[in-house]
Amino acid sequence: MAEELPLEQGIPDIDDPGTGFIWDNLAKRGLSYRIYGEFVQGVWCKDQKAKSPKEGTPSPTSAPCPSADIRKGEPLPAHMGNPRGGPSPWPWAVPRLNRVRPTKVALREHYDPQYPDFNTEYPDQLRADEFLREFDEFVKARGKARELPQFILLYLPDDHTSGTRPGHPTPQASVADNDLAVGRVVEAVSHTAYWDDTAIFILEDDAQDGADHVDAHRSTAFVISKYSPRTEKAFLDHNFYTTVSMIHTMEELLGLPPMNLFDAHAPLMTPLLSGPGTQPPYTVDDSNLRNGLVYKMNAKKAPGAKESSKMDFSRPDAANAARLNEILWRNAKGDVPMPAPQHSDSTP
Repeated sequence: MAEELPLEQGIPDIDDPGTGFIWDNLAKRGLSYRIYGEFVQGVWCKDQKAKSPKEGTPSPTSAPCPSADIRKGEPLPAHMGNPRGGPSPWPWAVPRLNRVRPTKVALREHYDPQYPDFNTEYPDQLRADEFLREFDEFVKARGKARELPQFILLYLPDDHTSGTRPGHPTPQASVADNDLAVGRVVEAVSHTAYWDDTAIFILEDDAQDGADHVDAHRSTAFVISKYSPRTEKAFLDHNFYTTVSMIHTMEELLGLPPMNLFDAHAPLMTPLLSGPGTQPPYTVDDSNLRNGLVYKMNAKKAPGAKESSKMDFSRPDAANAARLNEILWRNAKGDVPMPAPQHSDSTP
């Protein structure tokens, strides 16, 4: 059964911040926005009885599932955003999505009902397929009735990995899948007229207290646009930023006021948008698709397989981060000793 949501019960959500979310800020100022996968809840067919009868008048959102998942070689349904059609190439069973429910009032009519939430068994390639399907519609309708929303939040979660659970994607496959999906999105956007006035902000969900030679709180972040700085070597900004800095920068670009003192005082990431506006369109590196890395599956005797099988991967960060990090390190590095996480009072 699907989890009961405060929104659907007509009661306040006690977890909501007092100053709201960024989509509340957008809604108050009349800006357009669309959310793909964030703060929505997917209703997966595996949580329901496939082909079970329903009482009352059936509706598209309550239709029974033909099966709980899609096995290799079985056709991928069109509603999963797959433009290629044909059989599933993934060696593991891909969960079948029944429907998606918004969890916040401001998300109603502003989310893609075919774009799922967190599930690391669902390939990010299918998420990218679905987003690019809609993006193509926006490109075709540019200047007409349907323009690309001014703000888009796109959720690509598979770099969380599933650990080394047998019969699931390897950590390397999950990360490669995520990288390829991000690259496909950037490539598509940069080859359209929207490239002239679009900034793409990419943030890893969290550092997961991972090994880092400076500080385990650090996480990777990218800012991509036509105005990215052009240098002979890769441009690195060594200023100290937080996730709230990214929020503040997006608010500034959209003409939004800060939501509270935290984003109001967070430093702007302006050096990453200081280029002359000559950044050319990108071409995705799809070598990990061609060499099959995105389809690799954990073996029964993979390092940490038994431990991974006992972990909870049903939602972000449910698995013990320290134990998962050890498993991922052992899987990638073998017997090389894992360095202790570095924690400092401040990160340069």
